[in-house]
Amino acid sequence: MTQSAVSPRFYYGWIIVPVCLFGISSGPAAFGLASMGLFSEPLAQAFGWSRTQISGAVSAMMLATALTMPLVGRLVDRWGARRVLLPSIVLLAACFAVLPFVTSYAQFMAAYIGMGTIAVGTNSVPYMRILAAWFDRRRGLAIGIAGSGTGLGFAYVPLLSEALISRFGWQGGYFGLAAVLLLVTLPLVFFLLHETPAQLGLAIDGGLAETGEEAGEAQGMTPHEAMGRRDFWVLATIFVGLAFVLYGLIPHLVPMLVDRGIASGTAALIASIFGLSAFGGRLLIGFLIDKYDARRIAFAFFSLSAFGLLVLAMSAPAPLLVLVAILLGGSLGAEVDMLAYLCSRYFGLRSFAQIFSLLFSAVMVAMGLGPLAFGMVFDATGSYGAILALGVPICVAAIALVLLLKPYGERSRGAQISQS
Repeated sequence: MTQSAVSPRFYYGWIIVPVCLFGISSGPAAFGLASMGLFSEPLAQAFGWSRTQISGAVSAMMLATALTMPLVGRLVDRWGARRVLLPSIVLLAACFAVLPFVTSYAQFMAAYIGMGTIAVGTNSVPYMRILAAWFDRRRGLAIGIAGSGTGLGFAYVPLLSEALISRFGWQGGYFGLAAVLLLVTLPLVFFLLHETPAQLGLAIDGGLAETGEEAGEAQGMTPHEAMGRRDFWVLATIFVGLAFVLYGLIPHLVPMLVDRGIASGTAALIASIFGLSAFGGRLLIGFLIDKYDARRIAFAFFSLSAFGLLVLAMSAPAPLLVLVAILLGGSLGAEVDMLAYLCSRYFGLRSFAQIFSLLFSAVMVAMGLGPLAFGMVFDATGSYGAILALGVPICVAAIALVLLLKPYGERSRGAQISQS
């Protein structure tokens, strides 16, 4: 087995990364969740819905996603990511495009549930599967960069939504989000995204594919084997707790700040800082986990969430809220990307999409219940204080559970993914 002496100077995997980044930034987690804080007030004025009802649509989307995500994992492992992504992007755009025509809460809810069912393939599972195929030695960095798409979405979606709503109304805002999906995301995925390096005659991490070498089968565990490991359940518990708190906060952050007397424009800016911090946090985390034990990095970043939440619960002044946004956003940056990385290292790539989708489904349940819980507490008490106070010990417990994770070691490195 010899490798060609000629190697490409530029690895196409670094084209794959920004395509995945933007794809994730325009998925339902960003478009559906990060935009809700800007649509909630116009929707309340137009239909008289409560914050619990409005945030309940996001919760329904997340819960529907949790139920259908394992199916996506099976389809991605069987058919490939592109065959799942392309129709799902069109369907997600359709869900946003029908929202301006809703006349009842049931129709509104149905559109958001559609984002979590028929359009569930636009979530991060297909993108993470592709990234795992293209990278091994720098997998953490690649996942960190692409996974920061969620943070990028949390940064630009509030500003984009506010601009669209201010000029065209809430109906035009939803049409605008649908247009981004059809005119930007869909062409990028169709023309630039390739499943594996072998499709372009390349080897994983760069270089030319070895002449005459047959593609190896992906190494790792089956879903059943992974679920028999303690690490699987520890990971699930850690990330479920953090998702409940951090994603529960996102759609309520702008209304929460406005309730404290902060102007809506300033509140949107703070929300964007939150998103930018998640973006930057993911880049930093991706770089660090390729060099250091990911468990230590998780412990450090998750500690920031507990401190930031504590400060937020104390009704901090506006300047200090910028620090809170940075701390909580940075913690959010350690969320799904860290889970994907640890999943690939602990359980291998043989059934990566299925195992990751199982863990991600549990996280999505928490993402769905979090916004609903925040809204219910506000409607019952007129304040977010109680739910913020509950979030602090949840974050502390997640930090403690990191200590129970076993070392993943070097045994998982070099596990190749099928190049067929």
